[in-house]
Amino acid sequence: MRTLDELLYYCEEPEPVGAILLTGEWGCGKTYLIDNDLKDALENKAHIIRISLFGIASIEGIHMAVKQAWIREYNKGKNWDAVAKKVQKGKEIAGKLDFLPEWFRGIATTDWFSFVEIKNMIEEKPVILVFDDLERCCLETVDILGAINEYCENQKFHTIIIANQEKMRGSKQITAVPVEVEIDTVKNEDDTNPPQRIAGKIKYKSQKDIDELSYDEIKEKIIHRTVQYIPDYASIVDTIVDKTKYQDEKYRDFVKECEEGILELFAPDRNTYNESQKDKRPHNIRSLKCAITDFYRVYGILIKNGFEDIDKWFYSFISYVIAYKADIAKEGHYGTLFSDNEVQELYPFFQNKYMFATVKKWILRGIWDIDALNYEIGMIQSRKKAETPTDIIRTNRIMDIEEDVIIEGFPQVVQMAYAGELSLDEYVYFIQNNCWGRYYDFKLPVRVDWNKVRIGINKVINNLLDSRKEGQQVHTIIGADNKEDFTEEEWKTYQSIEEFQTGNLLMFSNNKKLYVEEMQENAMTAFTICQNKRFNVFDVEMAIITAEAYAKGNNFDKHQFSYYFNKMWKGNIISPDIRVEESLVGFRKLQELLKEQKENLQKNEKVFAVKHTEEFIKYLNEIIEKLNGNLLQAE
Repeated sequence: MRTLDELLYYCEEPEPVGAILLTGEWGCGKTYLIDNDLKDALENKAHIIRISLFGIASIEGIHMAVKQAWIREYNKGKNWDAVAKKVQKGKEIAGKLDFLPEWFRGIATTDWFSFVEIKNMIEEKPVILVFDDLERCCLETVDILGAINEYCENQKFHTIIIANQEKMRGSKQITAVPVEVEIDTVKNEDDTNPPQRIAGKIKYKSQKDIDELSYDEIKEKIIHRTVQYIPDYASIVDTIVDKTKYQDEKYRDFVKECEEGILELFAPDRNTYNESQKDKRPHNIRSLKCAITDFYRVYGILIKNGFEDIDKWFYSFISYVIAYKADIAKEGHYGTLFSDNEVQELYPFFQNKYMFATVKKWILRGIWDIDALNYEIGMIQSRKKAETPTDIIRTNRIMDIEEDVIIEGFPQVVQMAYAGELSLDEYVYFIQNNCWGRYYDFKLPVRVDWNKVRIGINKVINNLLDSRKEGQQVHTIIGADNKEDFTEEEWKTYQSIEEFQTGNLLMFSNNKKLYVEEMQENAMTAFTICQNKRFNVFDVEMAIITAEAYAKGNNFDKHQFSYYFNKMWKGNIISPDIRVEESLVGFRKLQELLKEQKENLQKNEKVFAVKHTEEFIKYLNEIIEKLNGNLLQAE
């Protein structure tokens, strides 16, 4: 008998003997069954009122939720909204009328539905109470079932309780705790001696603990029958696909065309799947709904970039979302490598080549990086175009490449790495492939000189710094928790990329160029623009430009110049990013140039300018002394 038929059989009984417990995994569609299939089947025959127990923390809260839901159902089709608003307004007024007796104001301000008596019939149709999320209620299960029993046994409501029994049992067991009571007595043998106080302790179980029913005992008393929900996936998937709100009709048509594939992907008991994985497969309807909605974002990008086999991308995405929400798809020591394999074992439709790494990051961490996604799309398109062994190795993981291709193309890729002819992402792949080769016990055809690789990386970074391109330049990273998998030389090489990847090198380079350009144009404007910028060096070039800008200024400018210069740089020199030795050379160069200017100013009897310059030199002495101290501490 189908689950729905079992529920209908119970709902059509003349009088309930007890409640029905509908149990099944979270998200498998139990609530959906009630709100859709059962309501449709009993339309015009009964009133189904569903009450969520999620978060309810008191018995009174349960009774209040039932009464509110019952009144809402009773008022359907009746225009009682205006009456309710007038009642509420009257309550507010009554509460403010001080001349009324307190007892009268208390009654007047009480919620009016507190006086309503609910019944198991509305307009000659039976009322079926459905209590959802039993295991998510804040009360003890025994107490909740006791409250529900009031409706089922005493008021004769047909009652359905929805729960994931596996999650509920064990967490709601009652354990009797011994109570210690201290007893005081007074001993007085005769009237001549003062009375003596005698203290004692007795351990006993409270009457509540003795009388407390266990979950199994009260379940036997209240639950007439337990029904294990067996989802009708064909009907569920069809309804979800049909009722989902879509952003556009083309996407709706696409999802409709994929319905049969979704069913094959989602149903856990189909013969096409590995039977050994049946028990592990998640059964979550909510995850399916989320996946259909979220894939629209990916769908638009795939269409825009001319990708084919979009249905395969769709099935892989759904598989990954469902597995992630079931805590199967996750990041670990080797990234998502091992969890990806598990997802594929559970869902054969999942294929990594139909899943963007950026989209995985979005699912796992909630980070949508459009720049990284565009880069990844470009890499995928370049892989498709890759024909030579060199191009294939540059753009793929070594374990995905044929051995003869590696033997032929790897030596050339090594030479490109030495020459600075790879992108920074390709350098990361190169480092990783050396690690993977070791992991798979594959001997690479040539030995890598990592010092030469770092020279090549520095060439690429310097070119990027000269180009002053803003934004992220590296999209492939290696997590710090994977450091032990790499040799010391490999990790040192990666760190030279990582330093640039954080954006600091590019930022420092651009800030220095901004300082030089603005200082050449107008010194005071330069300080205004650059005062809150971060710098990792004050080098000779900056010293020369600063001295020239100072020399151009009049007395007012000179007076302000040293103050703003000191304010700006005394903060930067204590930064952990500052290159101390190179900056010392720069500040000493500026000091030397200022001393030359001072001599000329003295010769020309420029009294104020001399004083302003001396003040500037004094500030520089303090900066140089501070940097020298930092240098000694580092040693």
